[in-house]
Amino acid sequence: MYVSDPPCVPPQPPAQISDDTLAPLKNWCHPFKDKTNPLLQLTQMANAVAGYYPLGRNGLWHGGVHFDGGTAATLDQSSVHGLADGEVVAYRIDEHSPTTTYVVEQLCVPKPFSRNFVLVRHRLVAPEIEGSPDEPPSLTFYSLYMHLRDWAVYRHDPSISRPAFWPEGLSGHVKATAGDTLPGHPREQGLKVYNQAQHGKALGLLSPGTPVTVSGKGEFRKLENTHGPDRLKSADGSLLGYLHIDYLAHIAGDEYRIKANPSLRVRAEANISSTILMELPHGTEVTASGEGAFRKLERVNQYVHFDSLDGVREPIADRIVVLDQPIAIKAGDLIGHMGTYQNGDAEHPETKLHLEAFSADCVESFIETSRAWAQRLPITGKTWLKLAKGTTLVMHQAHFSATYPPSLNEANTLSDADLLVPDSLLNGLPAENKITIAATADRKTCHWYRLDGLLHDANGTLLDGWLREEVGITPRVNPWSWEGYDVIFNDDAPGQSLASFFRAVGQFSEGELERHGDLADKSDKGPLKSRLYDIIDRDRDGNMTAAELQSAIGLPAHAQSLAQLIVHYESEWRHTPP
Repeated sequence: MYVSDPPCVPPQPPAQISDDTLAPLKNWCHPFKDKTNPLLQLTQMANAVAGYYPLGRNGLWHGGVHFDGGTAATLDQSSVHGLADGEVVAYRIDEHSPTTTYVVEQLCVPKPFSRNFVLVRHRLVAPEIEGSPDEPPSLTFYSLYMHLRDWAVYRHDPSISRPAFWPEGLSGHVKATAGDTLPGHPREQGLKVYNQAQHGKALGLLSPGTPVTVSGKGEFRKLENTHGPDRLKSADGSLLGYLHIDYLAHIAGDEYRIKANPSLRVRAEANISSTILMELPHGTEVTASGEGAFRKLERVNQYVHFDSLDGVREPIADRIVVLDQPIAIKAGDLIGHMGTYQNGDAEHPETKLHLEAFSADCVESFIETSRAWAQRLPITGKTWLKLAKGTTLVMHQAHFSATYPPSLNEANTLSDADLLVPDSLLNGLPAENKITIAATADRKTCHWYRLDGLLHDANGTLLDGWLREEVGITPRVNPWSWEGYDVIFNDDAPGQSLASFFRAVGQFSEGELERHGDLADKSDKGPLKSRLYDIIDRDRDGNMTAAELQSAIGLPAHAQSLAQLIVHYESEWRHTPP
């Protein structure tokens, strides 16, 4: 996360009342609904081709993370989903992405760059303290999803699911998953067509994929692209049949409502003895023409279940849409799909998502207030196990069991960085990877956990083995204490960052080194680079490259430390013409 506000004001007491009406978020979700443990989710970012946080491959500030062809091998990136409960406040979906001209084999070739985005606002609120009137600290933040798919792709392929926050359109098709059946036809599945919007009776069945046009509001919508049931249609689409006027209640003009219990017969001809084509249930709305006892049937109003249709939502295209009334969204709801973006001189545009979280609130004040609040929360809220640097990891042996548990006297290795492990991860371990030793008169309860590939040693090698939690001794923390988080005020200008990067990768000549060395020094000695050097510059050579950053993200402890950096910096998306 980064912060985009002016310098923070002094912290406010937690009792201050907020007038924010946005409901507090309760649920979180991975953008691709990945179920891997959260620590390994962080390390997935190391697989990205580029776009790391907080520096890109070019050494410049990068306020988000990329999902691209590199992460596709481990994630199902077929659709993008919301990170947390919140509300959509703005979006842009172009009909076709704009292009940039590149020279390919001496030819000018236009390459697309998707600028489509969705912006979601969230409100993070600490848990209330039972019996206390004090207002919990809260933070408003945003998640931004960039480089999404063009509207033309959806128009071309109606089977692609569309986000629920797009405005409702008129045209769509029956979902492939529609599974309604009619009596006597159990093998035919589709979507039932009803005679009324409420408490209707089935008139027929639409096959999956059938194109439809609807109107109205509510759970059931009126079909507009058909005059009535297929059983009554002639070759040109007009309706066959006649209805007796005595069973029609006049509505207006040529419109009537059937008042027959339970149904009214549709006759092939205008007489009582002609063939019965079908029966229309009581309450069906029809249009009929002519004079006399029998009226010619022109239309039968039919209704379908709206949520059983795909492709009936359409964005307002080719402009930034700021919603007058934000639309609520749940964690995991569909945001959209990854679009295409030309990256430099790559041969082909790549499929990419840029994802970031930022806040305009004073995050430093929020964290300070939250830490004080966490001290008042029940001890049961300490759901993170803190494995400090130097934690002993005992190498696994085949005989380890509840009868013969691991011992710190066995062969072991020490970890080289702090790591916070959530209870959800520990509780989800297989039974054979957890051993509990009951308390005695002179010893507290101990839990042994076998953790593979989470801690690393001084050489950056991931470790497998057993670690011990001594209840009441091994430190635990409450998530609301924001353990390990740093707020960094970074004033590293792009020119300084670029000079530092060019020097690190050896792209400067001796003359350029002399001219730009001071700029590079200012970047390297700034607060952000200094903190990054602490985390990832393992060889301590004073240079930081994308390869080192990528390698660090592959280690859960370092990936967690990078994720805990909250940087106060101007967004790279801000456009200033000069």
